[in-house]
Amino acid sequence: MDFLKRANHLLFFLLVILLVMYYASTLLIPLTFGLFLAMLIVPFTSFLEKHKCNTLLASFISTLSLFILLGILSFIFIYQIILFADQLPGIRDEIQSGIASAQQQIAAASGLSLEELHNIIERQTSNLWVTIESRLATFIGGVLYFALRFLLVFVYVFLILLYREKFINFMIELYSSEQKKKNARDALQKIGNVVHQYLWGRIQVMFLLAVMYIVTFLIFGLPFAVLVALFGALLTIIPYIGPLLSGVLPIAFAFVFFEDLQFILFFTAIVVLIQLIESYVFEPLIMGRELELNALTVIIAIIVGGIIWGIAGMILFVPIFATLKIISNHHSDLKPLGSLMSR
Repeated sequence: MDFLKRANHLLFFLLVILLVMYYASTLLIPLTFGLFLAMLIVPFTSFLEKHKCNTLLASFISTLSLFILLGILSFIFIYQIILFADQLPGIRDEIQSGIASAQQQIAAASGLSLEELHNIIERQTSNLWVTIESRLATFIGGVLYFALRFLLVFVYVFLILLYREKFINFMIELYSSEQKKKNARDALQKIGNVVHQYLWGRIQVMFLLAVMYIVTFLIFGLPFAVLVALFGALLTIIPYIGPLLSGVLPIAFAFVFFEDLQFILFFTAIVVLIQLIESYVFEPLIMGRELELNALTVIIAIIVGGIIWGIAGMILFVPIFATLKIISNHHSDLKPLGSLMSR
């Protein structure tokens, strides 16, 4: 009976959290990005404060530095997307030329007339290109809209850095006994360390992957090498799903732009090798076991995050679940949940 009561309380607690996240997503998504980015750069802010900068100036410099860095990366990424969109008609002509050449070989092998085969492929490819062009226009619009909305995140970053001691003291003072206050302080410190290590480790892995991608793509002469490398590296921020899509993207470009099958297969082998290095060398070496979440918990975090917050949820819910695990381990009633989520 006691077990059922505790299980009901736990399920109700989780349901309330998910409902609040869903209906308050407009507020919570930029706020959560701001909170995690503030945790990422708080060591730099503390460094400035130790070197005779007051909290206001240190928070401003930290936020401005983050804004400039992300602004440069965003400009490069958006510029590459615009270049790709401008050259899309030329790419379409190249692909259709390749299709025309393939049609003759297929017609000879299948026994269909060239005209029949041309009509079949023309219908399919015209629909495909309409879809690609409309999706690309929607994607560019979405990126620009997200970039404008993301400006609010920097306001949150600045304010969280500025008032971080107040927030910490508020959370601690909610508890009455000294033991519970100490426990709360330990939990908050561990959350900050885990999130910082996770984000900083993820950035290092993404940077190394982007460098390997760019060098490889330039050597092979892959068109839009910078765009594909940046986009592929950014995708890896989503565990499990991201690295898979990151490898599929350049291989798909290779099939579109390269003609020699042996060359494509060699390129594919190099991309797979890079993926293995990223997954089995960089991630264990740089990131280690930073979140200490089991694989099932990570997968559930990605799926639930995607349902509730979309792409932002797939990125944010993994560290959110790690935060929930730490809180559970420091709360007697929620310890079973923390044990369930751990490795």
